[in-house]
Amino acid sequence: MGEAQIYREYGDAGSFLARTREALEGQEAANGLMLGIALRLVHEPNAYGGRLPYYATVESAAGLQVAALMTPPYKLQIYAQEDYDRAGLGLVAEALVGGEWPVPGVMAHQAVAEAFAAIWRDRTGAGHRVGMRQRIYELRQVTPPAYPPGEFRPAAVEDIELARQWGRGFYEDCFGDEHYQRTVATAEDKIKNGTLFLWVDGAPRSMAGRTRPTPHGEAIGFVYTPPGERRKGYASAVVARLSQQILDEGKLFCTLYTDLSNPTSNDIYQKVGYRPVADVVDIEFEDRP
Repeated sequence: MGEAQIYREYGDAGSFLARTREALEGQEAANGLMLGIALRLVHEPNAYGGRLPYYATVESAAGLQVAALMTPPYKLQIYAQEDYDRAGLGLVAEALVGGEWPVPGVMAHQAVAEAFAAIWRDRTGAGHRVGMRQRIYELRQVTPPAYPPGEFRPAAVEDIELARQWGRGFYEDCFGDEHYQRTVATAEDKIKNGTLFLWVDGAPRSMAGRTRPTPHGEAIGFVYTPPGERRKGYASAVVARLSQQILDEGKLFCTLYTDLSNPTSNDIYQKVGYRPVADVVDIEFEDRP
């Protein structure tokens, strides 16, 4: 595009959202991760612990081009307009290097993530490897599955040890077990906040959590069924019932992320009414030389 690019950083989530919210809500399901996290940070600035978050935008005369959000120690998230100027990504990289921010990786739509990773390599000499490729799904109407025996209920305090164990299994399946301590905290918080749900058939068989509400939607995550209980319809049941609950409470849609390398989960969610919205990629940076 060749237009002048203006880089800005923000000291809090409210200021960041004042500039980015309209753009993010324009494709709310696809941008729900960044939007939901920023909305939470408005009220809980230290929600993700560690160093205070990084918020930045790049604008041109045409308007917002790039938005970036990072909550250390988690990866950098980038939103970019379809016709964004790559130079805007360079401004973000330069600011992160200059501010000595620890950047473990980037998560964004594939072309944007790959472009930023190349810029990061040029600026820092750090290599990178492609991590999980994910697909964002949106549901606006539940297609009821063939429900297995059992019932849907909120997880209770007496379920906390089970939630810890299953949370560890979830992260081992998705990311390796290095996130164990974070998983324990997530399980405990979800039970305390009333956002973790179970399918119970004699005993708990599967779980799912609700997270990151946005103005018109809410995400479902933390979905896990232990290996011995899989292929019995429990995951479909808990996700379908939780999705319906979210819609019944007034949200227009639900979203979730899937690992594209797992055909089973992608198939399960589509059968209960989820439809693909966008693909994103997770790229991990190696230590700088």
